[in-house]
Amino acid sequence: MRGILILNTGSPKTKNREDVKFFIGAMLSDPLVMSTVPNWFRDILAKRIIAPLRASNSASHYELIWDNEHNESPLIYNSLELAKKIQAATGMPTEIAMRYGNPSVPDAFARLQKKCATLHEVIVVPMFPQYAQSSYQTAVDEVGRCFLIKPHSFRIKFVEPYYNKPGYISSLAQSIKPFIEKGYDKLVFSFHSLPIAHVEIGWNKGKEFDYVYQVKETVRLVTKELGIDPKKNRIVYSSAIGSKWLKPDLEETMKQLAQSGTERVIALTAGFPADNLESLYDIDIVAREAFESNGGKEFHFVPGLNAEDFWVQELIKIIAGKV
Repeated sequence: MRGILILNTGSPKTKNREDVKFFIGAMLSDPLVMSTVPNWFRDILAKRIIAPLRASNSASHYELIWDNEHNESPLIYNSLELAKKIQAATGMPTEIAMRYGNPSVPDAFARLQKKCATLHEVIVVPMFPQYAQSSYQTAVDEVGRCFLIKPHSFRIKFVEPYYNKPGYISSLAQSIKPFIEKGYDKLVFSFHSLPIAHVEIGWNKGKEFDYVYQVKETVRLVTKELGIDPKKNRIVYSSAIGSKWLKPDLEETMKQLAQSGTERVIALTAGFPADNLESLYDIDIVAREAFESNGGKEFHFVPGLNAEDFWVQELIKIIAGKV
């Protein structure tokens, strides 16, 4: 019997300041995230300096997007719903795990084995369409590290970044289509910003590691699938924490578009299938405010694919490629 592990970055346990501080510290102390900081200083910088300074502000952001109905972060809730639907559709035991925080990888492995004592293979699905060392690679490395800690009765396989897979492209196109049919001036694709140093490392390794290439290819293929004018597209980046990060910036671009007379904008994150802080806060709150307060008239946010039935069907096909 095979099992499936849906893998994502993670989320604070709650929206409270202390849990947010812990999550920020755990993420930023990762050497694949803060790669330019000396090892001896990384933990100090991440957990004792940056996390305490950012915790209150970040907690206020989580407060705005938290799923109070289910008492859970949107990322965790949507991941759980996705896993439930995949398990129901395939009959394969399916669990979720997060790179930082909970549910942890070892706990997910244990739950999969509890569901199926004869488990012989686990297909790991990192929910990162485009490759980046600070998302896909660190998540994969964590699974490998946890797998090697003790003997397991099963082997593991990883689904590669699926930035150009027909199922992902068609799912994105299907989610966008109802919005563009109503008319628009600009379609804004937002992706997580990365340090230029990380981008250059990937570029030197080739297309399978080249984040910017993969971002552009995703947008090109979605544009082709929808049959729309590529001149009306914009690629932007969010969450930069330094000057030497990928640009143009999401919020600044929204201001400029509104000030230049653009009236109708559609925006989405094409790098995060599940809604999280970067979609629900950065786009639907911050970018919306930047656009509307500078004269923009219509701002439309395209929700993530989350656990939409059409995405579940296409993701299962992507997973089947590893069977």
